[in-house]
Amino acid sequence: MTIHKRWLAALAVSVSSTSVLAGGFQRGTPDTDILYESGTVNMRTGLTYVNPKRSFESINGVSGDFGEYSQTYDIPSLAFSVGNDMAACAVHYTESFAAEADYRGSPGGALPFQNSATQSGELSDRLVSSNPGTSALSRTRTIGFDSNEFGATCRVSYASDYGRFSFLGGLFVEDFNFQASSLGFRSLNGQLAASGPQGAALAGQLNRFGLQATLPTLVESDIEGGYEAGWRIGAAYEIPEIALRAQVMYRSEVEHDNLTGTANVTVTDSAYVTLNGELTTIPLPAVVTGGVAQAGNAAANLIRNTTFTSTLTDVTSPQYLDVKFQTGIAEGTLLLASFRWTDWSTNNVVVNSLISPVGNTSTYQPYNWRDGYTASIGVGRAFTDAISGVVALGYDRGVSTGAETTYTDLYTLSGGVSVKPNDWAEFRLGGLVGYWTDGSQSISEGSYFNATVGNDMVYAGTASLKFSF
Repeated sequence: MTIHKRWLAALAVSVSSTSVLAGGFQRGTPDTDILYESGTVNMRTGLTYVNPKRSFESINGVSGDFGEYSQTYDIPSLAFSVGNDMAACAVHYTESFAAEADYRGSPGGALPFQNSATQSGELSDRLVSSNPGTSALSRTRTIGFDSNEFGATCRVSYASDYGRFSFLGGLFVEDFNFQASSLGFRSLNGQLAASGPQGAALAGQLNRFGLQATLPTLVESDIEGGYEAGWRIGAAYEIPEIALRAQVMYRSEVEHDNLTGTANVTVTDSAYVTLNGELTTIPLPAVVTGGVAQAGNAAANLIRNTTFTSTLTDVTSPQYLDVKFQTGIAEGTLLLASFRWTDWSTNNVVVNSLISPVGNTSTYQPYNWRDGYTASIGVGRAFTDAISGVVALGYDRGVSTGAETTYTDLYTLSGGVSVKPNDWAEFRLGGLVGYWTDGSQSISEGSYFNATVGNDMVYAGTASLKFSF
C-alpha cells in the first residue's frame, strides 16, 4: 500500500476546522503538528474565520426577532519548528480562548434586569423579584474576552523495528483580557432620605408605593490581565510505512486572578421614577418630579468626578486532553479521527464588580457548565502527488446545562484541500458547516431570566501557508 507522506499534513485542515468549534469558549489550539514536518526548518501561518449565527427566540416568554447576539471572529495561528526525525522543537502562537456577545438587539437594548447592589454569585441574590427595593439594577449589553497563548513544544523520538515512539512536552504563557458594557440603574431614594427633611419626606412617599428615583447610566469595563504560565505533555506512536500516527496531548489549566482594570460610567439621561426597574406611568406631582431631578443632577455631578475601578472574579482556562489518530486504509487513502475532553465544569459564575467611593455594584453571569466532549472522524485522499483532500464529520456535546443556553449540541461537516506543488511550499484551504441544536435556560436551572434559542447554523473557513527548508 502506497501512502504519499508529503500530503499527510492535509489532515490538519479538517482537524483545525473542527477544533475551533470545540464547545464553550475554545478557540484555537497551538500548531504542534508542525513538529512532525519533514523539513529541517518549517514555518506555518494560518487564519480561521468563524460565523456562529446564534440568537434568542424568546426572552422571558416574549418571542421575537432579536438578532444574532453571537459575533463573528478570527483565529490566528503561527508556528516555527526546527528539527529532524529524532527531535524537533517549535514555538507557536494562537488565540486559545475567547467569546464575544452583543445583546443590544434584545428588548430594551440589553438582557433583562438583575440586582446589581451585591457582589454575590448566588442566584437568589440576583433575582429582582427576590430583592424588591434594591438600590441598584443592571442589564448586560455586551460582553467579551480573549486569551492569547504563546508557547514552545518539543518532540524527542525513538525509532525501532516496531515503529517510532515520541514524547512531547512544552510550556506556554496565556493572558486574559475582558471588556463589557451594561446599563446601570442607581436608586436615589437613599440619597434623598439623607438630604434633609424635605428629601426624606419625598423618599418616604416613594418607598411607600415601591417606587424608586432612578438615575440611568452606561457602565463600560476594561480589564487586562497579565500572562500566566501553563504546560503541556504528550506521547505519540507512528508506523510511517502505513501512515499510522496516534497521539495524546494534555494541556494544563491556567488560573487568572487579581483581575483589575478601569471602568467608565456615563449618565445617559435625567433621573426619573421607576417601578420594578421600568419607567412608571403613574401621574406624579411636580414636587416629586422636581425633587427627583434635583437629586439626579447632584448624583450625576458626583459620578463625573469619581474614579471607578473594575474587577473580575478569578477565571480558569480549562485543562483539556486531545487524542488524534490516523492510518492508511487503502491505496492513497487515510482514515483520521480525533477526540477532545475539556474541563468546562470549572466555569460556574463570573462577577464583574464596579468599585468606587460612591458605592460598589456588579453584574453577574451564571454558566454552571458541564465537561465538553468533541469528536470527529474523516477520510483523506491523495488525488495527485500535489493535491489531496479530506472530509470529516464532527460532534460536540453542548456544555450548557440551563443556566445559559448558547453552547448546545453541535454537529459539523468539514472538508479541506492541500496543494503542495513542491517540497518547500504548501497551501491549505478548508471549510465547515455546523448545525446547533435548540436549547433553553430558566430560573429553575440557575439563570436569572428565562430564554430559548432555536436550531442555528455555524460557518467557518480556514486557510494556511507553510514553507519548509
